[in-house]
Amino acid sequence: MTITQQESATKGKPRGVDQFAMAGQQGRALMEATQTWFTTAAEWQREMLGFMSMRLEKDGRAMREMMTCRDVGDVSAVQSKWLEETLRDYNAEMGKLMALYTTSVNGSADRDRR
Repeated sequence: MTITQQESATKGKPRGVDQFAMAGQQGRALMEATQTWFTTAAEWQREMLGFMSMRLEKDGRAMREMMTCRDVGDVSAVQSKWLEETLRDYNAEMGKLMALYTTSVNGSADRDRR
């Protein structure tokens, strides 16, 4: 069996200005996409930490209220109020996260059009 070496089509040829320009454009696009991703990830993280902090505070308050209840009816009322607030908070948070995502995607699309 004979093994032959194949040379690359660009080996030994000088790179043209067009190739460097294309590599520069792709590098810039990659850098901008990475920056957008990190910025969005940081915003999401900040938002999620704020949300978790707020929810833990409300959950703790609900638990303290339940501990002072005298009967099952009072516990049920506190739990019902807690559940309504929790659902409302999670729904609002999902809206905020989707807005962050949409802003990020729209910002990337605007840069791509330039």
